[in-house]
Amino acid sequence: MFNYQDVAKRNNMNITFVHLASNLLVEFPAFLTEFSDQYSVSWGSEAVYGRMDPIKPYQGTTRTLSVAFDVLSYNLDNAKDNFYKYNKLIQMLYPAYSEPLASGNKRARTLKAPPIMRVKFANLIANSDGASADKGLVGCISGFTFNPKREVGWFIEKDSLLPKVFNISFNFDPQHEHTLGWEKNKFLGDGFPYGRTSLASGKKVDTSAGIADVKAARAKTVTGG
Repeated sequence: MFNYQDVAKRNNMNITFVHLASNLLVEFPAFLTEFSDQYSVSWGSEAVYGRMDPIKPYQGTTRTLSVAFDVLSYNLDNAKDNFYKYNKLIQMLYPAYSEPLASGNKRARTLKAPPIMRVKFANLIANSDGASADKGLVGCISGFTFNPKREVGWFIEKDSLLPKVFNISFNFDPQHEHTLGWEKNKFLGDGFPYGRTSLASGKKVDTSAGIADVKAARAKTVTGG
């Protein structure tokens, strides 16, 4: 029997979640239904007397991924496994606590670690640092949305309903683990964000032509270059 789960794993087409506090891993074949990758640059704004335009100091660059994928079950046992993995995925949204501080009082605990996760999917959600390329991106997931495909049907076992197909969607805010930015005409993190370091011809983009323009632009700013 054709097993798409084995094919996805063999071809690095699984989407993988690792809960860093517990080191628990959950993965699914990634039948993507949505993928967007948004980069936002934050600028401050300071009005200065006698200047028409406000000064716009740079504050930071952030990234947010919106992802949705279908989880397919080809029989009852596979549906049970998929639903179990989704249960674990929801549990991974919760933090890690210490052991009880007092015997007999299970509520007397302290928070040890937040529910930070590491997510990996092919080259679209991947770490551009060569030493960590297989680890994916570490960051914050704001939650999961579970949407069973009711029109496809359900497996029924006793008093349990197990969807044959369900959709998982989430937003993910990666946290930078290494420096990203320019040093002269070289970008620190050459493969960021999707692992491409050269053109198909093997050549690299020539950035040297823009250096003179950058210096000229800096010379015209309020602070100078």
